Amino acid sequence: MNKLLATTLSLVAMTIPHYVHANDDSCEIQVAVSSPPIQPDQSVAFNVTNDNGLSKSIILQGGSTPKTIGKLTCSPAPYTISATQFYTLPNMNAKNSPQIGQCILKAGTVVLNGSNNSISVVFPNDFICNN
Repeated sequence: MNKLLATTLSLVAMTIPHYVHANDDSCEIQVAVSSPPIQPDQSVAFNVTNDNGLSKSIILQGGSTPKTIGKLTCSPAPYTISATQFYTLPNMNAKNSPQIGQCILKAGTVVLNGSNNSISVVFPNDFICNN
């Protein structure tokens, strides 16, 4: 009886997905802007959200190096990645600058359900924009 119980518990433990065991936040999304066409006087705000209430953003200017939005929970909950392009005017921060267009990822939502999963996106190449 003890062997049967031990075998059953071992099988159950092996079939439980990894994300059930711990809150793994090792997943990340790398974002970049393509210059050209994005010029140094333009900025892009990248937004990452999911249905669990997560919301993270980062702003890149044309010509800047790629950045990482890290510490994302690795789970089957899909992430929505969007971008908003702005003109960066002198003496005005990007949040208050005129908006050029809102964009969504061509691939749709993204699932990062394994430890250390990541994705890289480039604006505007990977996005569909409504100007």
